[in-house]
Amino acid sequence: MLKEFRCGNCKRLLARTGGFTELQIKCSRCGTLNHGKATSLEQSPMSAIRPIQRPELKSAK
Repeated sequence: MLKEFRCGNCKRLLARTGGFTELQIKCSRCGTLNHGKATSLEQSPMSAIRPIQRPELKSAK
């Protein structure tokens, strides 16, 4: 679900975000630089995938 990200000064809608860890965006109406940080980091589906375990390569002697 997308959440609205509004300017802290003039309340203009700046973006609709599905999730972010950190966001910085300048308002085109009033010029305020807005900062946003995630309150909690939810695990995304891609980060839930474990890396592939590859066998160690034996060096040729």
